[in-house]
Amino acid sequence: MKRSRLVDIILRPIIITIATVVFRMKVSNRKNFPKGNLILAGNHISNWDPPFIAAATPRAVHFMAKSSLFKTKFLSWFMQKLGAFPIYRRSTVNSGALNRAIELVNEGAAVVIFPEGTRSHDGKMLPAKPGVGYIAHATGAPVQPFLLEGMDDPVGTLLFKSRFRVTFGTIITADELETQHEEGGARKSSEFILARVKELKDSIEISRKTKKKGK
Repeated sequence: MKRSRLVDIILRPIIITIATVVFRMKVSNRKNFPKGNLILAGNHISNWDPPFIAAATPRAVHFMAKSSLFKTKFLSWFMQKLGAFPIYRRSTVNSGALNRAIELVNEGAAVVIFPEGTRSHDGKMLPAKPGVGYIAHATGAPVQPFLLEGMDDPVGTLLFKSRFRVTFGTIITADELETQHEEGGARKSSEFILARVKELKDSIEISRKTKKKGK
């Protein structure tokens, strides 16, 4: 089942409004967002992540979602209309989810992947799983790294103690990823992608500390 265009017409504007008005979401470095087939890869800190990374991007995205959200016919239909496809976390291979992601990217879509495979409960990034590296190698698509902040503390955001933030980094080219794959396969590529997300996080933290010292 294909993603519904009604999502972009009706639901997407609602989510964007909630993100910007309620959670004061700030999006950085979105101007040079690439067209064509694309993988978006970033940290995973909350169940809130998928809808808000979708709201932050200037184009429609697809994403993996835990299989429990597809248990009933209605939920399965609704999630697929949103552009989601199931991933079975207890499975060690998840070939169905990987193949679906590859299929979508090869069709020219943008697919969101969380290299860690599951969300972090303390904000620290978990080891990279090989999935995103496998998808990148199979499709030859570039990767757009991103960093999410604040989604793990929505209550604090509502109390104006923090805010939702999405920061996009520099594109990782297919050539860079292929070099990594030649050296160590899909896992090495995934580790390289997650390392770029960590670099993005570190650069943001250094920038904020510098600004504080300058005040």
